Amino acid sequence: MNQLDYCRTYCKLLLITFILTIFWVNAFAQTRQKLEEERKQALLEIEETNRILSETQTNQKQSLDRLNLLNAQVLQFKRLISSIANEIAFTERQMNEISAKVRQMNKEIDKMKEEYAQLIHYTYKNRGQYNKLIYVLSARDFNEAYRRMKYFQQYSEYRKKQVAEIRVKQEEIKKVIEQLTAKKAEKEKLLAEQQQESKRLDAVKTEQDREVNSLKSQEKKLLNQLATQRANAENLQNKLQKLITAEFNKSGIKATNNADRLTPADRLISNSFKGNKGRLPWPTERGTITGYFGIHPHLLLKNIAVPNNGIDITTVGGAEVRAIYDGEITDVFGVPGSNLSVVVRHGNYITAYSNLVDVKVKIGEKIKSKQTIGKVYTEKGSNSAILHFEIWEDTGKGEPQKLNPELWISRN
Repeated sequence: MNQLDYCRTYCKLLLITFILTIFWVNAFAQTRQKLEEERKQALLEIEETNRILSETQTNQKQSLDRLNLLNAQVLQFKRLISSIANEIAFTERQMNEISAKVRQMNKEIDKMKEEYAQLIHYTYKNRGQYNKLIYVLSARDFNEAYRRMKYFQQYSEYRKKQVAEIRVKQEEIKKVIEQLTAKKAEKEKLLAEQQQESKRLDAVKTEQDREVNSLKSQEKKLLNQLATQRANAENLQNKLQKLITAEFNKSGIKATNNADRLTPADRLISNSFKGNKGRLPWPTERGTITGYFGIHPHLLLKNIAVPNNGIDITTVGGAEVRAIYDGEITDVFGVPGSNLSVVVRHGNYITAYSNLVDVKVKIGEKIKSKQTIGKVYTEKGSNSAILHFEIWEDTGKGEPQKLNPELWISRN
C-alpha cells in the first residue's frame, strides 16, 4: 500500500468513526429524552387523578367510583416508578461506559508517559556522545550539518509535542471524570425520587385498602348495583353494535376492499384518523381512565369479571365531551341507565360517546375535532362523572371490530 492509499484508508476510517460517534450520541440523547418524557407524563397523570380525587372526596368517601380512581392511581404510580427505574438503569449504563472510557484513556496516558520517560532516559544517557555542537561541526559538508541541526530541532519539537499531548489527554480525562460525577449525582437524584414516589404509592395503597374494607360490608348492595350496571351496559352494547353494523353496511355496495365503499372525502378522513393513532385528543379535557378495555376482574367481588368494549373516563362533574376527530353524526339515542349516546363516523372508523346529557349536535351534522357534542351526566350531589367511550373499525367482513381507545388517544 503506497502513501496515498494509506491516507485514503485512514481518512475513511476517521469518517466512519465520526459518523458512528454522532449516531451513538444522538441515540443516547433520544433515549434519555424519551425516558424523561415518560416520567413527566406519569407525574402529570398522577396529579390529574389527585385533583379529581380531591374534588370528589367530600361527597364520595366510600364509593366504588372513588376506589376505581385509587386503583387507577396505583397503576399510575407503578408506571412512574418503573419509568424512574428505567432511567436509573440507563444512567448506570452511561456511567459504566464513561468508566470504561476513563480506564482506556488512563492506559493511553500511561503509555505516553512511559514512552516519554524512555525518551528522556535515552537523551540523558547519550548526552555526552551526542553533544549538539560537536555533532553538527563534525559534519562532512554544509548540507549534512544543516540536516543534523534540523534533526535536533525536530527532536526537540517532538518532545514538546509529547508533553502537550499528555496535557491534552489529562484535560480530556478531567472532563470525562466530571461527566461521571454528574451522572452519579443524577443517579442519586433519581434514586431519591424513586424512594419518594414509592412512599406516595404506599400511602395510596393504604387509602385503597381502607376503601376496600369500607365497601366489603356492602357486598349485597354492590351485587345489585353490578347487576343493574350489567343490564344497562348490555342494552347499550346491543344498541350500539346494531347501529354501528348498520351504519357500516348501509351503502349496500359489495366491495372486496372496504375502502371502496367510501367517498374520496371519507377515505381521506379515514386514512387521516388511522394515521393519528396514539395522537388523537381525549374526548374530555380532563380525566383519568378508570375502566379499561377488555375483560377484567371486579375490584371487590371475587370470581366476577367485568367486560368493557371501550374505556371509562372519570372526570369532573359537568365536564364537556368533545369529538376526537372530524366526522359526521350518525346517531343520537338514549338507553335507560346510560343516558344519551352520540355516534360519530370518521370514514372506516366510528367513535361512540355514552352517558351524556345536554347534547348539542344532531344526526347528519358535520363536526370538527374537539367540537363539543354534549356534557357528561353527573349525579346529584356528586362532583365527578364517568364517560364511556368506544372506537370501532369497519373491517369489511360484515361485523365491525372494537378497538382499544387507550391505544388511539394521546397520553393525557
